[in-house]
Amino acid sequence: MAGETSQHSGLTETIPRPRIQTLSDLIFGLALSIGAITLLSEKPGSITGLLETLAGFGWAFFILALVWVRYTRIMSALPVETARMTAANMLLLFLVSIEPYLYNLLSVSFAPVPSQLDSGTTTMLYSIDMGSIFVIIAYFTNELTKEGRKLIPKELLSSYRLQRDTTIASALLFFLSALPIFWDLTVLGFQVRFIMWMGTFVTWLVRRQIEGGAKRSTIAQSGLQSSRMDVSG
Repeated sequence: MAGETSQHSGLTETIPRPRIQTLSDLIFGLALSIGAITLLSEKPGSITGLLETLAGFGWAFFILALVWVRYTRIMSALPVETARMTAANMLLLFLVSIEPYLYNLLSVSFAPVPSQLDSGTTTMLYSIDMGSIFVIIAYFTNELTKEGRKLIPKELLSSYRLQRDTTIASALLFFLSALPIFWDLTVLGFQVRFIMWMGTFVTWLVRRQIEGGAKRSTIAQSGLQSSRMDVSG
């Protein structure tokens, strides 16, 4: 089917969900590709500069790829059936589409060539953009965790709730890092704003560790139950 039919405000409307997903894949793919293309304009003058450029791009690529993976998994189960969901979806795509532009502004503001945009302003705008993206992903994830909707199996609810909570934590880190004080403060020569951005990677690692521990516990309990059944048999 080309779309899904839903009842909203007493009217029957068709939501072209597959088309929205196609547009989403296109925008995410373009955002990742444009980020790679911007590397062509970078001409580091040393190995250190080259490594810094690649590290910065690698981090930005990781964040966008992480959002894309979560988004596709969520949308495979979450129907875009209301005007609010559609609006949130389109806002997310807008925020993703301007991410490469804001990331490119970071490189320009750090360049030795004079610019009206200073590094503090560009990094603040980038923080707000990424924080907003994570808020919308958390909102979508929360919709999946509502038991009354029965969109995912009960055994997956705890995992998705954990994803929602860590996504909210990442959003808060980005929003807090946008405060001017976290640009003025430095630790070992690095702005605290950048360090807070790295917290997103930490929350991802924490979630993976918790989920891994839960899976190992489940497997161990299943093995113990099987052993008891064999003994009793």
